[in-house]
Amino acid sequence: MGLVLALVGTPRGRAPSRLRRGVVTAGAVVQLASGASFAAAGSEGGGGLWETTRAVVNAPVSGAALLYGVGKGGEVHRGDHGTTAVVLDDGVVRAGTMFGTVFLTDQRMEADSPRTQRLAEHEARHADQWAAFSLAGGPAAFPALYALDEAFFPGAFNHFERLAGLDDGGYDTPSDCPSLAGRLALVSLGLVAGSALVARRRLRGPDRASTDVRTSPARRPANW
Repeated sequence: MGLVLALVGTPRGRAPSRLRRGVVTAGAVVQLASGASFAAAGSEGGGGLWETTRAVVNAPVSGAALLYGVGKGGEVHRGDHGTTAVVLDDGVVRAGTMFGTVFLTDQRMEADSPRTQRLAEHEARHADQWAAFSLAGGPAAFPALYALDEAFFPGAFNHFERLAGLDDGGYDTPSDCPSLAGRLALVSLGLVAGSALVARRRLRGPDRASTDVRTSPARRPANW
């Protein structure tokens, strides 16, 4: 989508500059080359089509998380669902956080443990969510939407966590799920936003074109 907008034009109809088209085209070539190498590696490892696509789409975020984890001396564990876990002593949120296809955690990862297998399935679903939203809106789309959802529906109320499986993720399913407080907060936010839009339109006054028509002098015939 970014390549199309850069080559064709923005939604407002502005033609992109040559520099912008060149930069985006070069970035697309690099990403396609990286995707080809990831696809070859995935085919050798027996990964499915979606796992290969997910690895390619999440590659920038996954690489940054992997470099961070290895730089802090974390232990790298390969998962069975096309994901990678890096065990750290500190610096993680909750029991761990998924970045692309790399899971940063402070939990010991026992390969034969049923709990580890269920957690790996939960995090693999987060990797699916990250890839799907990245395809639609870029690599920042999923974390932005997750943070927004978390602000109104924290913890086990989070819709992304519910879709990934609360039990597999180690969450206790709340009795009032989805949260009534979160829904009331969303309604309140909508009312505030609507009131702000109405107030803004009132402050702007009547339409400028209609005002110009009313204030302009009447035209007189040429032979007046």
